[in-house]
Amino acid sequence: MLLLGYRGYGRSEGAATDERGLYEDSDAAYDYVSKARGVPQEKIVLYGQSLGTAAAVDVAARRPCGALILESGLSSASDMAAAIIPWLPRFTHRLLRNRLDSMGKLPHVRCPVLVAHGDRDEVIPVEQGHRLFAAAPEPKRLVIVRGAGHNNLSIIGSEPYLKDVAGFINESVRAGF
Repeated sequence: MLLLGYRGYGRSEGAATDERGLYEDSDAAYDYVSKARGVPQEKIVLYGQSLGTAAAVDVAARRPCGALILESGLSSASDMAAAIIPWLPRFTHRLLRNRLDSMGKLPHVRCPVLVAHGDRDEVIPVEQGHRLFAAAPEPKRLVIVRGAGHNNLSIIGSEPYLKDVAGFINESVRAGF
């Protein structure tokens, strides 16, 4: 397992400046796991939470992996802008510097996808989780955790949620997609 702290987040050095940097950090982590640590690509499970889902989708859309897990993910920067500032005309979203267009990249993913979201997410509306699920190719699974917010799916969902995630990983990696 490798936990990635993107530049400018947590204790990571550097500054979180743009979408490209997020993807570069994700590629570096993928290369470390696959090349330096020798993990077969079909055994790599990409997991993203919140903003990390955009990075995980980007990698999975371009590189082979065993499974993709998206927890509390945003469908795109445009959808987030519409959720935060609903009165802003949709055509102005083209001016956004960062696209974070997971919905547009998901059709290129070639591994099983698990989308998990809390139905009371106060940061990213659950509708965006449904959009991600709709855009994902088969095989895919949707888990909506009742009563969960943005950062507490494993706490609210408890053992059943964790078993769902573990089962998904085991089935996906064993199947060798």
